[in-house]
Amino acid sequence: MRAPGNAVGPDLDRDAGVRGVLAGALRAAVPAIVAETVEEVRREIPAYAAPDCRDALELAAGCALGAFADLVERPGPPPADLLAFFRRAGAAEVQEGRPASALQNAANVATRVAVRHLSRVADALDAEVPPGLYGQVVSALFPFLNRLMAAVAQGRAEASRDPAALLLRRRRALLDVLLARPETEPRRIAGLAQEARWPLPARAAAVALAPGTGPARLRAFPPQVLDGRHLPEPCLIVPDPRDPAHRRTLAPLLAGLTAAVGPAVEPAALGKSLAWARQALALAADGTLGGPGGAPPREGPIIAADHAPTLAVLRHRDLVEHSARRRLNPLLRLRPNRRTQYARTLEAMLECGFNASAAAARLHVHPQTVRLRLRKLDELFGAEIHDPSLHVELLMALRLWLATAPPDGQPDWFENGVASTHA
Repeated sequence: MRAPGNAVGPDLDRDAGVRGVLAGALRAAVPAIVAETVEEVRREIPAYAAPDCRDALELAAGCALGAFADLVERPGPPPADLLAFFRRAGAAEVQEGRPASALQNAANVATRVAVRHLSRVADALDAEVPPGLYGQVVSALFPFLNRLMAAVAQGRAEASRDPAALLLRRRRALLDVLLARPETEPRRIAGLAQEARWPLPARAAAVALAPGTGPARLRAFPPQVLDGRHLPEPCLIVPDPRDPAHRRTLAPLLAGLTAAVGPAVEPAALGKSLAWARQALALAADGTLGGPGGAPPREGPIIAADHAPTLAVLRHRDLVEHSARRRLNPLLRLRPNRRTQYARTLEAMLECGFNASAAAARLHVHPQTVRLRLRKLDELFGAEIHDPSLHVELLMALRLWLATAPPDGQPDWFENGVASTHA
């Protein structure tokens, strides 16, 4: 067998023993090289940053490095099954909507890491590696990778002629335009939607999915849903979920997925819808969001619009904190383990127009309990809590308190005031 590009030639034949030792040491180092390659590729190339890319990168790097180690020992061209593997990888790149430069850049990173490790492997061997032999092995790496990249290009070319792959690329290009900030002109969106065979809705919503919701959890979506599970932060675009017909379709699509649905907007504003959905998903993940109105979290996706007050307050947190430190300071006169309880009661009373029965139903307590707490709140706050002009400010302050406070005290951002007694 001949070396790739004749870079590995007679010198290796004369040093078969050293070549075998070097190949064995390189095989032993393959797991470490693969791990380092994958980490650097995912860090440097955004197209591969998504968690679900890790397995594919590990497989490709492992196959390539293992085959190269074999060629160090027995020079020759890359094996046919390896080239076939990289043709399939090229086709998969087209299907995933990644540009040709992505995998080429990944190969450049892999080359850099491999050369770095090859030097360490050679230095660590008991047997001396002749400089000429080492240079030939390093030089052989480049034509070897060029052959693999040629196979990738062939796979891309074949896949690009596939009508299904072309439609997929158009739908992903449309998705990128819809999520772009600043907004894209509606006329351009309409043209791209027609090319992508996406029925352009009057209003649509973005759905943020938990990281890792990718190819490992494949499911088919109807044509009116744009699939963004290939993105580092996976998402979907769905028709207006407020429409009962669309809502019935949405429920089974998201079954079993950790998801947050953004507000329904015009297609050009879907980037904003996705931003709200991602914020809601993040807050739900850390336990900040419960169900609407402070109820326990419900099954199914998080609906960002149900939590609009909390999301808005957290978006302008610095200003609301300033107000909350002043308006809610009377709560510090309560014992620490009662402060959040009374904050939740005050929120319920404000939202229910001081109707004790309605507030009790929301808090799942007896109305008399609410009336007793209201007397204490009157004692703490005075007439301020009954002033309609302050209710919006108080509710914003309470939303922030309840979104950030532990069960047994005030939030860590709350500036302690002077409390004369603990009730």
